[in-house]
Amino acid sequence: MKKITYLAFFLISTFSFAQNGGSISGNLLDYESHNEPLMFAKVLIKETGAHVLSDEKGYFKFENLNNGEYTLICSFVGYQTKESKITVASDTNHIKLVLEASTISIEDLVSTMASVDNSNLSTTNN
Repeated sequence: MKKITYLAFFLISTFSFAQNGGSISGNLLDYESHNEPLMFAKVLIKETGAHVLSDEKGYFKFENLNNGEYTLICSFVGYQTKESKITVASDTNHIKLVLEASTISIEDLVSTMASVDNSNLSTTNN
């Protein structure tokens, strides 16, 4: 009976460990500063809602993911948001992602300034 119990325990723990899947790790880099690390940028897994911030070296990591395809969404204030598809298959997937600064056109800037001026006029006239 003890042998059956030990065998059952061993099989259950083996299957549990095998289902943990893998992990996704990577580095976020700043295109504008020649691929320097992008610190404290948000990295989100679209399918699970899990999110982390990159560290001072631009490094991030998600662990214990089930095997499958995930969409990473990387964002940082003043930079374009980037989506990347990653497949997890029980190993660590290490990636490098480069974010570029957002651009704003002169027309967008003028219309933003005009709307601010108009809203200030309407509040002072009341």
